[in-house]
Amino acid sequence: MIISRTIARRRIAAKQRPSWFGAWGLVGLDALALIVIFALLWSPFQTLTATFNFPTWATAAALFAVGFIPMQAVLILSSLWAAKSRWDDGDAGKSGK
Repeated sequence: MIISRTIARRRIAAKQRPSWFGAWGLVGLDALALIVIFALLWSPFQTLTATFNFPTWATAAALFAVGFIPMQAVLILSSLWAAKSRWDDGDAGKSGK
């Protein structure tokens, strides 16, 4: 999210409209970064749940709260910035009438 947001804000300020891949590729990079972080934290998470002998429902709730919700938030915000960077106002700023 930080990568795509920073680059999208810079492009918007410079009034550059990136290609589809230029905008949505950054969302893919954010998704890849999330996958890498999740993979790195998977083993410590398993160790923690096994050590404290969490019930299955608590493990699922923890994965939902710590994994799924933040991932969705990051990907949604990244997608919004990608769409915003590609937005074309058309003739919204022209006062021809």
